[in-house]
Amino acid sequence: MDQSKRYADLSLKEDELIKGGQHILVAYKMKPKDGLGYLEAAAHFAAESSTGTNVEVSTTDDFTRGVDALVYHIDEATEEMRIAYPLGLFDRNITDGRMMIVSFLTLVIGNNQGMGDIEHAKMYDFYMPERVIQLFDGPSKDISDLWRILGRPVKNGGYISGTIIKPKLGLRPKPFAEAAYQFWLGGDFIKNDEPQGNQVFCPLKESIPLVADALKRAQDETGQPKLFSANITADDHYEMCARADFILETFGSDADKVAFLVDGFVGGPGMITTARREYPNQYLHYHRAGHGMITSPSAKRGYTAFVLAKMARLQGASGIHVGTMGFGKMEGGNDDKGIAYMIEQDEAQGPAYFQKWYGLKPTTPIISGGMNALRLPSFFKNLGHGNVINTAGGGSYGHIDSPAAGAISLRQAYECWVAGADPVEYAKSHRELARAFESFPNDADKLYPGWREKLGVNK
Repeated sequence: MDQSKRYADLSLKEDELIKGGQHILVAYKMKPKDGLGYLEAAAHFAAESSTGTNVEVSTTDDFTRGVDALVYHIDEATEEMRIAYPLGLFDRNITDGRMMIVSFLTLVIGNNQGMGDIEHAKMYDFYMPERVIQLFDGPSKDISDLWRILGRPVKNGGYISGTIIKPKLGLRPKPFAEAAYQFWLGGDFIKNDEPQGNQVFCPLKESIPLVADALKRAQDETGQPKLFSANITADDHYEMCARADFILETFGSDADKVAFLVDGFVGGPGMITTARREYPNQYLHYHRAGHGMITSPSAKRGYTAFVLAKMARLQGASGIHVGTMGFGKMEGGNDDKGIAYMIEQDEAQGPAYFQKWYGLKPTTPIISGGMNALRLPSFFKNLGHGNVINTAGGGSYGHIDSPAAGAISLRQAYECWVAGADPVEYAKSHRELARAFESFPNDADKLYPGWREKLGVNK
């Protein structure tokens, strides 16, 4: 059934829809099955995403038609489809009137992903009007709160050197805490890796007290504050809160230095919102484990990593992993810096829409996945700043001297970039960075040909 007369209006102008402020706009790459008209398929997609079905029904009235989702732009050659969703379509909390990401996803990426007449459809950007921004939580904490704890300026406080305890699984409580202590002697921030929580060989109630003690000892030895991101992910929010409460009680006077890591993609929006609302005084660390199953550029359905990060800011994530923008081991490219700009700035241009955030707190880009001191200068040059958290596991524990030396080499790489210096020349007067060249010789050979001769290192 051709529904284009009801669910499409190509006369609508995007700038007027934005000015009106009564629609959420969504951009997709969509391809119909062979033999189907593009507009016809697009209209069916909009119908299934809002008030329609595959047949006319007798219960539809004039009001219902007033909240139809409308296709307002198509370009078959580029597979471009954009749909305007009236705000009235979206579910609201009965407790406080706020909007929900689950409702947003149910409509814009729900049943339409399984439609028989659609070859593929992937959401790559969306636009939220000011009223909608007001109705989401947004972050309660941001990187400025971490800078304050670390004794830095709360504007442009710079790079936070972090790590992931390696190996990410397989350590018992004492070795786990010792690995944390060794890194903290040189670095700022440690996170549990996403699978590590309460394994039978490393019970949380044994490991967390030891980690809290390691943090105190590292602070005493270095005279510097340290940060720990504890994984509280669980199926059940009661379990998640039980973990969170135990962690805060255990860290005691250092509880402000604890972030809570939540696997937001596999755990879902409810997990993120529970952490955001139950623990607003803690930095909320959104780990996106599993996202690649739909966000990968090779995937033709679902949504992109850009969309995931943008939703995370709405939900209240203080920081979210954004990959390495082509400089580490994770899939992605240099232009992924657009993800960082969208979540950290008060207004930014996305791949389809210019989004204003109207003062909503920023979400920190968290950089991880195969990064080390040798790769960082080019990364910072591409991004244009160093106001990020970098969790370098192998880049710290793979340093031939120690995890602390690995952490220091990361910091030196940032300082090298700030100074505009050549990394090889800078390494001559910074031992930890120099030893990073020896620690990661394959990267050194690729990125800095001739480094051995310059640093006096024999093969």
